[in-house]
Amino acid sequence: MALHLLEDWCKGMNINPRNCILVTGVPEPFDEGAIEPILRVSTEYLSKCKMRGRMFVREEGAFAVLCELPSAVEPLQVPGTIAVEDGEWTVITTGSQPSPVPASDVAFLKKMSAFLGKEGKTLADMPGLLGLDPGVPQRESAPSPDEWVKALGQALEKVMPPHPESSPYRKLRLFSGGPTPIPGEEAFEPWLEHTTEMLQEWAVPDAEKRRRLVECLRGPALDVIRTLKLSNPGVKVKDCLEALDHAFGRTEGSDDVYCKFLNARQQKGEKVSAYIQRLEKLLQRAIMRGAVAVGQMDRTRLAQIVRGIQYQNPILLHLRLRERQDNPPSYSQLIKEVREEEERQAAGEVWEEEVTILIANETRRD
Repeated sequence: MALHLLEDWCKGMNINPRNCILVTGVPEPFDEGAIEPILRVSTEYLSKCKMRGRMFVREEGAFAVLCELPSAVEPLQVPGTIAVEDGEWTVITTGSQPSPVPASDVAFLKKMSAFLGKEGKTLADMPGLLGLDPGVPQRESAPSPDEWVKALGQALEKVMPPHPESSPYRKLRLFSGGPTPIPGEEAFEPWLEHTTEMLQEWAVPDAEKRRRLVECLRGPALDVIRTLKLSNPGVKVKDCLEALDHAFGRTEGSDDVYCKFLNARQQKGEKVSAYIQRLEKLLQRAIMRGAVAVGQMDRTRLAQIVRGIQYQNPILLHLRLRERQDNPPSYSQLIKEVREEEERQAAGEVWEEEVTILIANETRRD
């Protein structure tokens, strides 16, 4: 009934119903001049609405008010009711009525609307999220629920990581820890180093990392993790690696490992990037031994780099590493910046070597 009234009223006034809202339940004695200001202050989205007329609805014993917005109405942006002093008014849009959209899609729309709200976004931000040109004029008609489902699905693909089971990954190397190595098995130290690096790179939940770790273990090494999971089914990957290190790694104390880390210095002729990579291995071992807290990893790394790099190294100066110790970069960001700076400096040196200076004598003297 209300939707038909909205459509018929707009057709009679020759205006687009998708740009309009119908407000019902307005009491008869209510001041007509106060209706539009109340709607405008009720929500920012209606701040530019313009009242086009009102009509008494006999069945409801109240007035219905037609208002127009500058552009197509987004149904999810419009409140279903507006609270007033003597009760509440109902707001109707062309997208307010039930549609043939499946219930699963409706639930998806609600969840996505809540998701965008938590991220500080609204449906008005959708063109930017989808990579569309914000300068394109707004379409005359509001998108249908089916179109919103498709658009929000595309946005999810951009902002949400893929499910770990749906993306291929390079499996970890095998390790058993048994007295007789299995074919292709390497020593524990290089295996641990490679495995730690791979697990850090994977942007998947910790449970998935643990599953992939268990997948590559055999024999005594697998028994270590099985025993650990009996006492703590949700054990973290960090604790699994630490248990394996205690069982098969070198018997070094936390103080010894941390001392090696602090004594690591850039060697003569060694690139800064190579030094950082070598230092990272020592840092990871110190973390596994409990000598360095994970939360202090970036700060500890940068502090040692500043101490260990050769004095007045141009990379240290150009990247302002000393000044960034209060807000240190992550390992991936740091190594990226260092390698880019090394390439830039190397290109500058080549350029200097290839420059030829020509001198011409324009005088009459020798």
